[in-house]
Amino acid sequence: MIWITIEQIKCLQALEKAGSFTKAASELAKAKSAVIYSINNLEEQVGFELVDRSSYRPQITTKGQEFLIEASKLTKQYDELIHKTQQISSNVETRLSISVSGIYGLEKLYPIIKKAMARYPSTEIILEREILSGEKMLLNDRVDLAIFEDLSSIKNFDYKIIGKVDMYLVVAKDHPFLDLPKNQQNFKGLAQFPQIIQRSTIPDDTTNIGVIEDSLKWRVTDTPSKKEIILNGFGWGRLPYPLIEKDLKAGRLVHLKHLESKVPVTFCLGHKKEHHLGEVAQYIWDSF
Repeated sequence: MIWITIEQIKCLQALEKAGSFTKAASELAKAKSAVIYSINNLEEQVGFELVDRSSYRPQITTKGQEFLIEASKLTKQYDELIHKTQQISSNVETRLSISVSGIYGLEKLYPIIKKAMARYPSTEIILEREILSGEKMLLNDRVDLAIFEDLSSIKNFDYKIIGKVDMYLVVAKDHPFLDLPKNQQNFKGLAQFPQIIQRSTIPDDTTNIGVIEDSLKWRVTDTPSKKEIILNGFGWGRLPYPLIEKDLKAGRLVHLKHLESKVPVTFCLGHKKEHHLGEVAQYIWDSF
């Protein structure tokens, strides 16, 4: 049975880099005799010569070079494991997942994420845009933090309100609904045309907000697509004001305010009550 240690490999790597046993020992902060002993033991284990000692300066043999190429993969993984272990021990997450409502403005979140990445460069941060699914993603442990709209169950979460947005019921300027007689420009008349809605990120979720049951429905997966479809006159729906402000002012979209005034939506940042926040998650939480 071959018994190879990380220390033995590190000694051989140091010798290759330094070019002498003395310099390798200095780099490793070990006695020269300890380095020689480790490499000798390594050669006994692998069964072939790793170092040519016939000249003044020791040279790594051809087989030794091949061995080092393969061994470098192992030492890289070992170093990563040590680093990750230190992260775990220090309460710094190796990975943090955050879901963000599709109607929440990312320009508010990006500066916070940028600072978190600079402060914790070894933590992998995963952002996932979601539709009507933030609470369930938290409950199902799919994410660590979630930014979602209109919290429905406070008993399961610790949360804080981090913003609001007004939703406007809109159609394109040339949508046929606007050609109907005024007395027919109501929700019954609107239901004759497709309502553009966003389906939940979770496939089997049937959550619907603000949906007219009798209307034909076109389902999309993201807010920008919903806006483009409405702008092109294919249907109607509600969109966040910051996303359509310029289109409303330019007359490309029409707010159906006689049917519905702006609808305020509240955004919450939340996590499961029993979920302990690591250092990175806590930093993001405290930044709001």
